[in-house]
Amino acid sequence: MLIVPRHRADPALAALLVAAVDELNTRYPEESTSHDLDPRARFLVADVEGRAAGCVALVQLERAVGEVKRMFVAPSFRGRGIATRLLAGLEMRARAAGMVRLVLETGVRQPESVALYEKAGFGPVAPYGSHVGSSLSLCFAKDLADGAA
Repeated sequence: MLIVPRHRADPALAALLVAAVDELNTRYPEESTSHDLDPRARFLVADVEGRAAGCVALVQLERAVGEVKRMFVAPSFRGRGIATRLLAGLEMRARAAGMVRLVLETGVRQPESVALYEKAGFGPVAPYGSHVGSSLSLCFAKDLADGAA
């Protein structure tokens, strides 16, 4: 497995992103997720034997703070540690860019995501940005210097 950067226009990445949004819209029909991407998002893709298996994006919110976005592993590739590898790759890129903290939002109907983030050292934080007031959102953070939230 390779974890590689990909441009948002890459067709394999685009297919993963469509599948991710479709899954979110199935889990949260009352809160439609858009296909719009933050133009600051920088993507990593897990390449398994030439196939795009999963993706994650890093968005720089502040000079030293990044946000984890669009974490997704295709259903046929789940259970192989791909999300863990993607997240580790994203953390390395964030550190290299001078970021010392990562934040993210996931949903209350995504227990597998919550487990992944907690296992990776993320801890719960108060909702931020557009997630304030959402009963469906769970927010997490991780300080990269020491791994604590």
